[in-house]
Amino acid sequence: MQPRPAVPADVPELIRLRAAALDSLGVDPGPADAAWRQVARTWFLERVGDRPDVRCLVVGGAPGEPLLATGMAWVTYHLPGPLWTDGRRGYLDGIVTDAPARGRGHGRRIVDALVAWLDDIDIHYVQLHASPDGEPVYRAAGFTAGRYPGMDLVTTPAPPAPPAAAG
Repeated sequence: MQPRPAVPADVPELIRLRAAALDSLGVDPGPADAAWRQVARTWFLERVGDRPDVRCLVVGGAPGEPLLATGMAWVTYHLPGPLWTDGRRGYLDGIVTDAPARGRGHGRRIVDALVAWLDDIDIHYVQLHASPDGEPVYRAAGFTAGRYPGMDLVTTPAPPAPPAAAG
C-alpha cells in the first residue's frame, strides 16, 4: 500500500495516531477532550493540503477505515552556508505506524516518499529526531547520527499576574 497525501478528512485519524505516538514515548495523551487535541486539529488543518513547504502522507484510511501510518516533512530555514547555500533543510516528524500495522514497511515507504519530495524541491539536507522504535527505519533509509548533538531547553512560563485590585 503506497502513501498518499493526507486530506482534511484524515485529521481525526492524524490526531489519533499522534496520541498513539505520544503514548509509545511514555507521554500520557490524556482524554479524548484534552485541550491539545483541539489545537492539533487546527494545526493539521492548516498544514494538510496544498502548502508548498509541508507534506503530510498517510497509508490506509479508506472511507470508514483507520489510518495505518502517517508522517510529515516540512521546510526549515537556516543561515546560508557553503554546503547549503539557500539555508533550507527538510525536517521529518510525526512518523508513526499504528501498532497493529507495524512491520509491514509502511513507515519506510512514508520516509522514502517524504525524502523524495524534499529532493524534488532541491532540499538535500534532511533532519529528524528518532525514537528508539523508529531509529532502525531511519538508519535503513540512510540516516546517520547528526553532526552536532541535539540539545533542548524547556522554560517554565511565568505565573499569571494577580488581578488588579478594585478601587
